[in-house]
This record gives sequence, C-alpha cells and structure tokens, in this order.
Amino acid sequence: MTNKLPNFLIVGAAKSGTSSLHNYLNQHKEVFMPSYNEEGMKVKEPRFLIKNAVENRLHNGVWSWEEYQNLFKGVTGEKAVGESSVLYLYYYELAIENIKKYLGKEIKIIIMLRNPTDRAYSAFQHVSRGFQEQNSFEESLLIEEGRLDRNPDLTPMVMYQEMGMYFKMVKSFQNNFKNIHIIFYDDFRDNTEKEMKKTFQFLGLSLSTDIDFFTRHNVGGKRWKNDKMKHFFMKNNPIKSLFKKVFSSSFRIKIRNNMVSVSTNRVVPMNVETRVKLNNTFKEDVEKLSELLNRDLTKWTNNGKT
Repeated sequence: MTNKLPNFLIVGAAKSGTSSLHNYLNQHKEVFMPSYNEEGMKVKEPRFLIKNAVENRLHNGVWSWEEYQNLFKGVTGEKAVGESSVLYLYYYELAIENIKKYLGKEIKIIIMLRNPTDRAYSAFQHVSRGFQEQNSFEESLLIEEGRLDRNPDLTPMVMYQEMGMYFKMVKSFQNNFKNIHIIFYDDFRDNTEKEMKKTFQFLGLSLSTDIDFFTRHNVGGKRWKNDKMKHFFMKNNPIKSLFKKVFSSSFRIKIRNNMVSVSTNRVVPMNVETRVKLNNTFKEDVEKLSELLNRDLTKWTNNGKT
C-alpha cells in the first residue's frame, strides 16, 4: 500500500538553506513534497504539527488533520514523502509530540544548522522585508525576551537569539527519533551536490544527477536592483538550462556568483560589536552542540580567534 503521509520531515532551522534543500529534493523523481493545497494555494510549509503555537500568528498554514492528509493525495508510490516546516525545530516539544502522534517514531528527520549569529541577522533581514520589524537589529535583540507574549500577532521569526539555541532542540529530536540527518549550512553552500547526495542516501533514494543545483532559493544577504534580474536568477529559463548542459557545476557557480554580485546590492553588514555580543551569547550553546554532534563548531563564535 502506498504511503500517503510523510516519512521524512525538514524541521529547520529557519534561514539555514532549507528552501533550497526543499526544492532540490522536490526535483527528485522518487520524492513527493506538497506544493499546493486543494484550493490551489501554495503550501511549502504546512506547519500543521505546531498549529497550536502558530495558527494565530502566521497567515499561511494547514490547520486541520484532514487538510494535512489531503496535501499528500498525489503520492503515487514515491519512496520519500516529505514536507518542510522550519519552525518545527524552534517549537520542538510540540512538534515532537505531534510527529509521534500523527506520523510515528520511524520518520526520518532532517535538520539544517547555520552559524547562529549569521542566522539571526538573516532572519532579521527577512522579517524586515516583510514589514513586521520596525526596530533596528540591536533594538530587536534588547526587546526579544517576552516579545511573543506581548504581541500575539507577531511572527516567531523575531526570536533571533532564542531560535539559534540549537543544543536543546537537536538533542530532543535525537532522543525521540533514531533517524536524524544533520546538514551544516557551510557544507551545503560550498558543495551542494555532495551534501544532496548524502541526503539522498539518508532517504534511501537513487543518486540522481538530474537536479538543478545551480538555482538558489530564498537566498538572503542581498537586495535585487530590479525584479527582472531577480526573476532571471530565481526562475527556470532556457539560458540556465543551456548552461547546465554545457558547463560544469563549479564553473556555473562561479559565473552565477559574478552575475549576482553586479545585479544586487548587499545588505549592510552586521555591526562588529553586535556580532561579538551575539557570539558570546551563543558560545556555551555552540560548545555543547559541538560535543553532541562530535564536530567542532566553535569557529562560529570565536570572534576571530584561531
């Protein structure tokens, strides 16, 4: 019998490359991930498994079990059926409870982790573009504690510091599920194809090469100078298809990066003092995470020290 429910989840962290991961997986012929609900509305992040925490805060989501099941009606025998809702990691206690309730303990969990200081600033830029953030980054950090309680309509993404305290989140998922795959943002950025092949193996998929690793999705750090250039880079088109056939992946990435650099304006870098303060805030958590994952991540918060 064909499984009509997810057997894997991308749970976060937000602003860590999950949109690109979602889209690369969605290109694989053995993967099913929902794109639209029955009303034809785009649904990349159903968020159903944390609906009690976010239903009144976020406009987009799937809030009933029936509607959630219907997202996967199109499954026709794909090996991997999944969805990606990046706030599952932040609301880990509620998410874990409902994952086990609705999808079972055998489900595979994918977690993407990024330098928490960089992730926080990227999240701030994201929220600012959506006009929900009227404060400076520094002001937002000062008022973060209790902010969601004070404003029931505010997106959880404003929890810039708390959302980067990965240790307790990752440990809880590891304690509750045996099939966990961790992807580090830097590895994913620097060698996308290699990291995707690891992910295909984790999901039991063929090592497909028919994936467009050239296109990036929901990339932060830059502001497009005009919409035409944005659409050229973000959407499929004949020129990009030709490049993929003719040139190697490394050459395409180099050309793309050069073209993007002249088509965008960079976001103003984070204040150096702010970076140091955030690094110090995350330092202990990163050390515990390093031990948990048996990987030295302390460069994230070493403030330039070697």
